[in-house]
Amino acid sequence: MDTKFSGARIVILGVVFALVVFSGCISPESLMMEPGQGPGGTPIPTPDGALISGEGEGTGGIITETSISPGTPQYYVKTPYGYLLTTPRAGVRLAIIEIKEETDASGQKYLTGKVRNEENFRISHITLNFNLFNSNGNLIGNAYASVNSLDPGKVWMFTTNSFPAKDYHYYQMGDAFTV
Repeated sequence: MDTKFSGARIVILGVVFALVVFSGCISPESLMMEPGQGPGGTPIPTPDGALISGEGEGTGGIITETSISPGTPQYYVKTPYGYLLTTPRAGVRLAIIEIKEETDASGQKYLTGKVRNEENFRISHITLNFNLFNSNGNLIGNAYASVNSLDPGKVWMFTTNSFPAKDYHYYQMGDAFTV
């Protein structure tokens, strides 16, 4: 008889808990760990070994490192696991092996090519920016390609987003954003 009573008690507690959570008194997020915190509140190391803890500066729910100096540019980078607030890494060596213009079946243009990581460390993220020009030399748009995690010496075969062929005449490499 006690086991039936215990089972019923567990069901009732579960229903009460669900009502409290879904009523807005407690959000599911309040039951989760703080961003940047591991089990027991321990800081989680970033890929470059720095520790991110709950004492950082908050930006849109993301904890940033306390070692970032004011005025340092930071950007959100789309990754397979969501958006990541990052600070670009300057001076990263990339070898542009080739870049080609292509046209898809619908007549849209895009760029393809190969880039090699010339560093002795893994690059966490790369975004290539290409400026697109018309025949008068006026900037008419941009094309982008991004990749996460390129190991040392490895080659990335990239493809940019497509863009209209109308008015397009040539491209220039804009910049390479690396993290």
